[in-house]
Order: sequence, then structure tokens, then C-alpha cells
Amino acid sequence: SSFARLADVGKAFTRCGLTRRYLMYIQGPPTRLYNKFTETVYPLPAGGITKQWTGRKCPVENCSFEMCLYTCGDPGRTFPLCPSCYNNPRPEWNNFPFGATDINKDAIDRADENKELQISRLSERKGAHHSLVLECPLPDKHPSICDLTVSPDPESGGVFILDVTSSGQKWRLVSTRDPTIIHFPKIVEKVTVLDKVDDITGCHYMQVDFRTDASANLPQELNGETSHVSCFPADIVMQNLITVFRGSERLKAGKSGGRGRGRSGRGGRGRGRGR
Repeated sequence: SSFARLADVGKAFTRCGLTRRYLMYIQGPPTRLYNKFTETVYPLPAGGITKQWTGRKCPVENCSFEMCLYTCGDPGRTFPLCPSCYNNPRPEWNNFPFGATDINKDAIDRADENKELQISRLSERKGAHHSLVLECPLPDKHPSICDLTVSPDPESGGVFILDVTSSGQKWRLVSTRDPTIIHFPKIVEKVTVLDKVDDITGCHYMQVDFRTDASANLPQELNGETSHVSCFPADIVMQNLITVFRGSERLKAGKSGGRGRGRSGRGGRGRGRGR
């Protein structure tokens, strides 16, 4: 079959949660993952870059597919991506991006609609029209997104999550529905999303650890403490430290993926003080 031929040129990428076999990455176009044992195809979002994520499993019950990372925009914003959940959204996640707007609660009807969604995504990318995914590919109520949510984003209707690729002196939050990035100052050594959830906003608290050699530059409100637990939507101290940057939905020229629709990049500082 054509799928068997494609499987021969693909490369092992992530494990299937149903068979525990490796899914083969097919560059395409269209880009997709393929299980050569079940002949199941999992279309991947177009318009960005999909990478492996060190064997992490999807937290959704009865899923357990290995997660990927999806990066889009300029500068790149990185989001968790489960290939199964992306193609099989569930009613309890409320919002269904990229064509899945009204998923029936009946299991059979839902399976049929998800299959139609996958076929639609594949056929769109084979033709002249490309349905580009220029935001988080999973709904905001998906558990992997909820676990990282630290603030609502009223301007876009999405949420701000910790960018899981943050490290070193480059810690940041990214909006799930808009090319907006919140940069922490370089005096921040580490940001950790905690299990504790705010009762009003439904967002997670985060622990912000500052560099011990930067105590002289810490806000007076912290009283010299280099570790700070923050409910970000109501934390004026942290909001005065961050820098807000409005990026672009488009990838830089030369990167894989298509050119994005929407507004061109409008870089610049917003709320907060730069560092």
C-alpha cells in the first residue's frame, strides 16, 4: 500500500499509546505520524515545527501517547502536543480549534467526526489551501495545558502557560491563542509551576527563584527573599518585573513550515519594566 511505502521512508518518532509501537514521522507534505502496525495516520499541525519531547506521556486518561513539542511564530512559542488528542478532541475540553467546532457526546458520532477531521486536515494540506496552526494545537482545557496555566489572557481569550523550553536566564510565559510572550528578567534563575491552584482564576501558582547573586536588584517587597510564590494575575510585584513582547504568527524565513496568516509582527515592550 502507499502507507507501507511511506513507512519505509519515515523515521521512528514517538510511541503510540495503544500499541506501544513507534509512530513513524512522515515529512510529507502533509506532515503526519503513521502506525505501520495498525495503519493509523495522525495528521500533525502545519505552520510550525514538531519535535520529540523526551518520552513524556500524555496525562489524559486512557491515552498515554508520547507527547511532542510544537513551535510556531517568531520568536518561537512552544506548546505541548499529543498526536492522539490533537486528532481526537474530547467534549470536556470545551474549545475545539482547527475545524472541530461541535463534537457530539455520543462516542460513535464523536469517533466519526474525529475521523472526518483527520481526513479534512490531510486533504487541505495536499491541496492549494493550507490550514495553518499558528497557536497552541491543543484546547486550553486539555490537562497538559491546564497543568502549565498560570494566568488568563483576556486579550485573546486564551491563557498564559510556562514555555516548557525555558531555561537558564530565559524564562517566559506564552499565550496559547496570541503571539504574546512574557519575559522574566535575567535575575530569575528558575520558574516552577506548582500544584496549588487559585480558587478564583483557576490558574496555578508558580514559584519564582531568583539568582542569589542578584539580591541587590530584588524588589523591596520581597524583603531580600530569593524565592517567591506567585499568583501571577494578582501579583503586582512580578508584573512590575516582566517585559511583554508582541511577536509574529509567522515563522522566520528558512524554517520549515508555511507562512502564517494574520497580523504581521509588532515587536515591542508592553507592561512591566525591562531588564
